[in-house]
Amino acid sequence: AMFSFLNRGLDYEPPKERVVMPTGKLLAYAQPHIMPYVVYGICTAVLAKIINPYQAYIFAFVLTLLTVGIYCAKGEYPEFSLKGLKFGDWLLAFAIGVVGIVLWILPYHFAWKVMFARIPVFGNENIYLSLTYGFEFAEDAFHKAQGALILLPSELPKSSFSAQILQIGAAQMKDFLHLSMDAGVLANILLAIRIAGAAIMVPFFEELFSRSALTRFCVAEQYKEVPIGYYTKKSFLIAIGFFILSHPWWFVALIWGGLIFFLYYYKKSIPLCIFAHGVSNLLLGLYVVATGNYYLW
Repeated sequence: AMFSFLNRGLDYEPPKERVVMPTGKLLAYAQPHIMPYVVYGICTAVLAKIINPYQAYIFAFVLTLLTVGIYCAKGEYPEFSLKGLKFGDWLLAFAIGVVGIVLWILPYHFAWKVMFARIPVFGNENIYLSLTYGFEFAEDAFHKAQGALILLPSELPKSSFSAQILQIGAAQMKDFLHLSMDAGVLANILLAIRIAGAAIMVPFFEELFSRSALTRFCVAEQYKEVPIGYYTKKSFLIAIGFFILSHPWWFVALIWGGLIFFLYYYKKSIPLCIFAHGVSNLLLGLYVVATGNYYLW
């Protein structure tokens, strides 16, 4: 295979035939890698529909890290080992985190209309090709570009983490908890938790699920026996495909995902991937707050 050199030095031979585990047994086996993602999903997809998204994010932050911490204390994550990592490796991960997020931000910063533009399929404006999916726009936000089939937005999409939603969330919390603290200070605390969650919590559950579990699960059902960083074309394509589909900004996610997978296969280390991911998310959070481009969250 073209990239078989990536597996050099790994003493592992994938099973000739896939041994399928019963669903219940598989879920129990994969629990440490699935549960943090599930907890986060419940908080941000379900709870955030019931209470303010910034308030729901506090639960996501605390409960997801608590879940990771419990499994970690039980010794469920041998892939967290820092053995053999040198300063240069951390430097490389840092550089990938920075370059990756710059490439993520730039197209939206300088050409957001292009990134949200839609090309209707067979003239149907509800079915379209775009570099970004899953966003809600105000009615009549799109107009036909002159003499072209392409639809361009005249305004940015709605965001569930907008400045307005942040202010509402802070005011509600102040009233509910009878806090004497200024609502503006509380809003800044909520914002800090949102950035910290993206920089610390998200890298843990995403890397545990997609890089550590999913990539190896595509090689063998008993994925914990597969070495970290073991390459097969199928596992790479499925894992990067999942990553792209779980991000509405799929085009830039493809580029960023490619860089992180390079780090994963080259250095065969989950902590380095978590670190690079954290650097990216921290810089993105600071950019969002500085520019008000909340749709990138």
